[in-house]
Amino acid sequence: MTITTYGVDKCPEKFDEYRCTLPERYRKLAKEQLREDELIRKQALDQMRQWIAKHPYIRRCRTDAVFLLRFLRQRKFSIPKACEMLERYLALRQSFPHWFQGLDPCDQTMQTMGDEDVFHVLGFDAKGQIVILIKSRNFRVDKYDLVDLIRFMHMNVEVLSGDEMVQVAGVVLVVDCHEATMAHFTLFRLSEMRHIGPYINQLLPIRCREIHVIRLPKVAASIVDLLFTYISPKLKHRFFFHKTMNEAVNHLGKELLPSEYTNESEDPKSLTHVFAKRLHDGRDQLRSLDNMEIDIAKFSSVWNKSQTNGYAPGGIDAGMVGSFRKLDID
Repeated sequence: MTITTYGVDKCPEKFDEYRCTLPERYRKLAKEQLREDELIRKQALDQMRQWIAKHPYIRRCRTDAVFLLRFLRQRKFSIPKACEMLERYLALRQSFPHWFQGLDPCDQTMQTMGDEDVFHVLGFDAKGQIVILIKSRNFRVDKYDLVDLIRFMHMNVEVLSGDEMVQVAGVVLVVDCHEATMAHFTLFRLSEMRHIGPYINQLLPIRCREIHVIRLPKVAASIVDLLFTYISPKLKHRFFFHKTMNEAVNHLGKELLPSEYTNESEDPKSLTHVFAKRLHDGRDQLRSLDNMEIDIAKFSSVWNKSQTNGYAPGGIDAGMVGSFRKLDID
């Protein structure tokens, strides 16, 4: 797979020409789940690019098709919602640079966390969704803090969300809490969750289809309940809690899970090493995201005012976003 690094000129002389390389199965999924077809995709990309070009506070932004399709597919081609998501994504990156900027797979901390098997890309399931396994016990709370975890997870999500099959079908996240300690759960301080909540609910640039939590310790239940107060009702319905490994396997199947979970004689072939290479190949692309820019001060004041007055999603220019209603097919 060739990784291309794109510029951040919001008004380039020429936009890249999109050519759909999705397998036929994913084209059908896009049509069925997202109502995406060639005409809708072209119209949406054209109008979103126009909107970015006219945006008074976006200074620099990627406009290549695959980047914008992250937001359009996440919002099922609702132009106002995709624009709102992009605005807030840009604003969040700048507001919390210690979380989202300077991501580098060659950074020592990121490399070590990867080597310690915290994050596993198991493969694509029968629905075409990519399945990710997080082993909580492998996250060293004696070495890393919440910022390290957020940076590591976001770095992986950024690269995953550049895969068009993942954009269309989404992700199934499996979080194994076996042998996790209270120290793992108390990482999530309330002060941080107030900021993380909006990111999880509205700004995560990926379709999270299911979240399976396995063997959650009883002592952590109250902390999880507290964290849930910051998560949208829609996302809550995508959580599944499994008390036993057998219960989880019955729901998830044995096709992708490692043998330690299924008691099979051999591990299925995972994509972890393939993804690790893609992560390193995308190093320059990750760095280029830091060159995007929105005027935080002006954006924040207009956004807060728009929320108070009930303006259209997007906040910056209700009339501009409103002109896209004819393509709002969500």
